[in-house]
Amino acid sequence: MNQTLLLGAIGVALAALFGYHSIYAPKQEQVRVIQEQITQEQGDQQARTDVAALLQHLERYRKRLAPEPDTSWLVREVVALSKRAGVQLATINQDAPQAFQKSTRLGVTFQFTAAYHQVGAFLDELERADHFFRVEHLDINRAQEADQPSTVRLVVSTLYVPPVSQVLAATK
Repeated sequence: MNQTLLLGAIGVALAALFGYHSIYAPKQEQVRVIQEQITQEQGDQQARTDVAALLQHLERYRKRLAPEPDTSWLVREVVALSKRAGVQLATINQDAPQAFQKSTRLGVTFQFTAAYHQVGAFLDELERADHFFRVEHLDINRAQEADQPSTVRLVVSTLYVPPVSQVLAATK
């Protein structure tokens, strides 16, 4: 009986050892691999969510820039703002669009005569505009007479940035 009990114990030990190495250990490895895949997928989903949020944010800013790579758009916008400020523009000189890697600079030089408060109102209109405008240069030449308006030379610019989908398509 001792011999049978000993053989039975050895058989159980061998079966347990065999079961551990042939069944349990491979399944544990599968569980570990699946957990790594789940963690990787969760990271990928988070990255996709973050990228989508950034693209939406970028698109909101892009919409505040020029919608087309044409300087005439900038002229129309600034002329409308000048009328709101009560400034009558004398001359308008469009700069040639300057293409950069993924954007285009649009610039226009305006000359006009205005009182200081009109210049301030015009600059305020540019600052509060729905679109992003940059005042690159401002020259104010004071009039000889105190009650006469000053001559102003103003260079305004903005950027055209194509939609992200176009930029991505161009890089592929």
